Amino acid sequence: MKNSALDNLQILKSINAVVVPYIQKCNLQRGTIVPANPLEQYSLDCFEAVRNVTNCIEQLDFAAELLSGYRSSTAPNSMNRHDHIVFAIENYYLRITSVYDRCLRLTNTLYQLGLSERDCKNSTIVKNTHVKGSDIETSLKTLDKFTNKFRQYRNSVAHNETYSEDDKLNMIASYYFLEEQGATEIIKFKHIYKKETDAFIQSKKAEFKVHLTELEAIIIPLLDAVNGKYLEMSGKFV
Repeated sequence: MKNSALDNLQILKSINAVVVPYIQKCNLQRGTIVPANPLEQYSLDCFEAVRNVTNCIEQLDFAAELLSGYRSSTAPNSMNRHDHIVFAIENYYLRITSVYDRCLRLTNTLYQLGLSERDCKNSTIVKNTHVKGSDIETSLKTLDKFTNKFRQYRNSVAHNETYSEDDKLNMIASYYFLEEQGATEIIKFKHIYKKETDAFIQSKKAEFKVHLTELEAIIIPLLDAVNGKYLEMSGKFV
């Protein structure tokens, strides 16, 4: 799946103007790597940091779409439909909160603050004197507020608790577990649980679509501001 809005970002065009010619100088087939000059290295670092953000958002799209992609013939052994749903939802919540962390690391790279990844936090990035008062600071604060809504789900998953949202999902889990155990007396309810599972998935996909639309509306202005700062910073290497 391609997200045209993310693929056509101006920041990628600006960085590629430096990165593409550098890659062309290298011959990977022969194992020839030309040492990057300061501008090329800065651009390569920024390219990786930007792509870490956009790749994460694309992975969120994948997680949402995969909710309805269960096929018993291609699923790993012992994975039933409920397992598949939970896997996709947990993947989604883990990634949606990590977008903010990746944007903090991008800002660290962009401004060349020199912080380690583990030290890229609100207190060191958003409140940094170089970042304060910028459009990037404003966008980061908006993104932080947005992702905070999902941290309770992320923390639950990260601390070894299986995602469980409501009674409907719990009932779906119970049905598929009993079906696997060979409880033949529940087979007559299979069509009912299939219908309920389909409805749950469609509802969850619609919910995720709203999230991703809102996230994109925050990320694109942020990355536009990143482009302006990149052009300013890269001009110092010329």
